[in-house]
Amino acid sequence: MRLKTTLSFAIAACLGTASMSATAASLWRDGPTVSTTAARAADTDMPSRYRSVILDRAGLAATRSARGAAPARLELPLPDGGQTVFELEDANVLPASLAAKYPNLRSLKGKDAAGRQVRLDIARDGVHAIVRDEAGDWMLRPESAGGSRAKGADRHIVFRRADAPMSTWTENAGIGSAATIAPGAAPFRRGAAPEGTPVLRTFRLAMTATSSYTAKMGGTIEDGLAGIVRTVNRVNAIFENDLGVHFVLAENNDRLVFPNKALDPFELAAPGAGLSDFDAANMNVLVTREKLGEDAFDVGHLLDGRRDAGVAGQIGNTCMPWSGDEARLHQAKAAGMTGSAHPFGDAFHVDFVAHELGHQFGAHHTFNGCTGDHEDTDSNVEPGSGSTIMGYAGICPRNNLQAHSDPYFHAASIEQIGTWLDGIGGECAATRPNTAPVPVIDTTGWNKPVLVPAQTPLRLQAVASFADPRANITYTFEQMDRGPLQPADEDLVDLRRGALFRSRPPQARGEQTFPAMDVLLGNEPAGLGDALPQYDRNLHFRLTARDNRDHRSHVVSADRTVRVVDTGEAFAIEAPAAGTVLRRGKARQVRWNVAGTAVAPIGCPKVDIDLSVDGGKTFLATPLAVAVANKGRATVTLPAEMTPTRNARLRVECADGRFFALSPEIEIR
Repeated sequence: MRLKTTLSFAIAACLGTASMSATAASLWRDGPTVSTTAARAADTDMPSRYRSVILDRAGLAATRSARGAAPARLELPLPDGGQTVFELEDANVLPASLAAKYPNLRSLKGKDAAGRQVRLDIARDGVHAIVRDEAGDWMLRPESAGGSRAKGADRHIVFRRADAPMSTWTENAGIGSAATIAPGAAPFRRGAAPEGTPVLRTFRLAMTATSSYTAKMGGTIEDGLAGIVRTVNRVNAIFENDLGVHFVLAENNDRLVFPNKALDPFELAAPGAGLSDFDAANMNVLVTREKLGEDAFDVGHLLDGRRDAGVAGQIGNTCMPWSGDEARLHQAKAAGMTGSAHPFGDAFHVDFVAHELGHQFGAHHTFNGCTGDHEDTDSNVEPGSGSTIMGYAGICPRNNLQAHSDPYFHAASIEQIGTWLDGIGGECAATRPNTAPVPVIDTTGWNKPVLVPAQTPLRLQAVASFADPRANITYTFEQMDRGPLQPADEDLVDLRRGALFRSRPPQARGEQTFPAMDVLLGNEPAGLGDALPQYDRNLHFRLTARDNRDHRSHVVSADRTVRVVDTGEAFAIEAPAAGTVLRRGKARQVRWNVAGTAVAPIGCPKVDIDLSVDGGKTFLATPLAVAVANKGRATVTLPAEMTPTRNARLRVECADGRFFALSPEIEIR
């Protein structure tokens, strides 16, 4: 009990409206090194790699300063060593009444000097944080993920999101099923691209916790509420950035947190095995209505800790009150649920809760290669399992692109949710205009298709301008073509319809190759989420540019069509061949198969020739040749002062950058 009291004081002291000195002693020190294998054997929630750290709770308590000072500042450990200091502010997950009732629960957000963005929560079990970082997102949490374990433990771990454990779910869990589709939640039709986020919306979220969920958070109402706050803070980071949607918990939301089976209506309704997914979601409509009242919330969701499950009663149900007809319970705004035997960590927050809420906000599934009955042929724009929130990453054993969903919505999902919000699905939200400057994408020439040869890598490029220096523009091009179901256990191939290229996380550089360079260089398996086009066809891409502001973020988009021309051959380098040895300072002929690209309809009369000395990861700033005739051969001279390498590659690309070919690795002496 002493440890619990100390941590509670520290939280209130440091983060009420406090400030922390930038020169304060470190709050973290490295903990004992433990074998990752041994740690994971003892706890399956442990990541594959992590840094063990120990929180100085006395130091945290000592950081208190006068009220009304600058925004709170808190030091966090970095995953690869060292620390960084974040400027923090309230994330506004709890309404004022609940914040006053539970002063030890804090949800915050902020940024450090390097531009990293954090979502941070503190409760009696410790500090939880997820940090968005260009070098790879990372997390901090108590070493024991479950709240049912000892409270007040000082030991924490910090690790990269990529090292988080694989999901325990299987595709048979059937997340994201829905009984019906609401009018206004229309199937994806590749409509007009969003041109900003003009309206910011706040929804009152009523989130219920069954006794099984609360037990895994620690057993008390405050523990269950802490778990809810942690999930909502994380989900807000995504919904705010991509959709202009913020969730605040409904007044009296603690009435929906059930601390034991005797008080849990879901347990009492079906002791032991529990209710089915749909029955639980439907019952949540009745429970939320009884505990809070129909007018006290805008959308409701149930969290369960018994088994892996997930459902939205209807695709699109926000703002929709229950009609009183029991046959229509699934259409009501609280008909949604997520269950997991391990309701902890980013996989739970992003892969499952954000996914189910996405359904409630009108988004359909986006994956195109997963067995079962959950595929949506009206919006299946992602190959394989998909990798964005409305996909099934990690739970399609034969078509998984990766272990977990990336924390962003596909452009198709953004369009679907935007359509829903602009109709009845957004009518109940509190709104305010987004007065932040809107980034502008330069679409000069985009009314004409990009012409490329089949069987050849291609490149798309974009530039957005913005007036706000706080904006941090990131870009991603995503294919928007629906198509037939991909067979399980087979490599992705061009079926003349459907997506050939998976979504890739937004990046600061407005340039993207298809396939991704990691696939072309052999660093990532081919055949799952990237396949070269083989036939005459059009590929439809949408560029999504996010400004990633802390407040009032915008998402702007623009569409680009790529027309593939099958000339019967690939544009490809023929010489030098693999294993060839070249000499520094010497001239060498480069040969390539033009594949009919120099003339119409492709019309690429000039090419550039570039050199990489690191296997193709980067290319020298100065090309070996610029705007030489696309006739299949050119003589280039290698730099005399370069360092010898066995990992050189040449690149021949159309001078305007729209398609290219890579050589195999060669040696330069």
